[in-house]
Amino acid sequence: MKLNNAIMLLVVLLLLAGSSFSQSVTGYEKVYYTNPEMASPAGDQDISFEFKNAIAQFDHNKFGIKIVNNTSDYLVFDSRKSSFSYPFGDKHPTVKPIVIKPNKSKTKTLLVKGGEEFLQKSFDFNLLGALWKIPVNGDAVTADDFVLPAAKNSFTAGDFKVVLKKYSATTKEAKAIFECTYTGNKIGLVNPSNLSVTAKRKKSNETVTYANDDKKGETSIVRKGEKIKVTAVFHIPGKIVDMQFAQMNIIWNDTFVETTEIPVEGPQVHFEMNEALTQEKK
Repeated sequence: MKLNNAIMLLVVLLLLAGSSFSQSVTGYEKVYYTNPEMASPAGDQDISFEFKNAIAQFDHNKFGIKIVNNTSDYLVFDSRKSSFSYPFGDKHPTVKPIVIKPNKSKTKTLLVKGGEEFLQKSFDFNLLGALWKIPVNGDAVTADDFVLPAAKNSFTAGDFKVVLKKYSATTKEAKAIFECTYTGNKIGLVNPSNLSVTAKRKKSNETVTYANDDKKGETSIVRKGEKIKVTAVFHIPGKIVDMQFAQMNIIWNDTFVETTEIPVEGPQVHFEMNEALTQEKK
């Protein structure tokens, strides 16, 4: 009786092992997969993932992923923490972290390789632990006004260390380039579009204020030890202020913000072989 039970257990184990190995596909150089339905994290329909063009060859597998961010916060996706799951184990893409701006989307191709077993009937893609939300409404850091031409070339505001690297001024334009280093243990947001400059009118001595005119200025996300460039460009009509000779003050407003990232529980999706398309492309 015991022998029969042992034989039955061995048969079950062999069947289970056979079912995992039976995922392998033979007779094709490429396997095409059906696009999974659009997926979202549990409880957050403002974030979605779309998948397309999944294709495998014996030594690699890849597909396109579109991340849609319909929230008012930033998203960070680190593909290196996501996984392609197969009967033979997990593989991880190597695309560096990408940032998706509020109410924007971004598309990337994710690729895994290493080995010769990627021709499979199906595989799973798991985003668990690979996605974070970066709230924009953090704690604004107060910074003293910065005088131009500079009496000093550096200052510290909370956990932000700022150094003036270059300054030039003509009647038509003044431009200051700063290097900003975040030294804190949370997440730093630096938004140059928030800063402005004040100066005194030539005739009335009235204070005038002008916004940063750097067209490329965007919010940067910085972690501890990271450095970014902050550019301030100003255009004040010469009849109001001659920037080549005037004293001006940079007002930082909410340029520097400290916030805390929030993990988002990404979904898991399943890819199935598209047998008709695979046969057609053979």
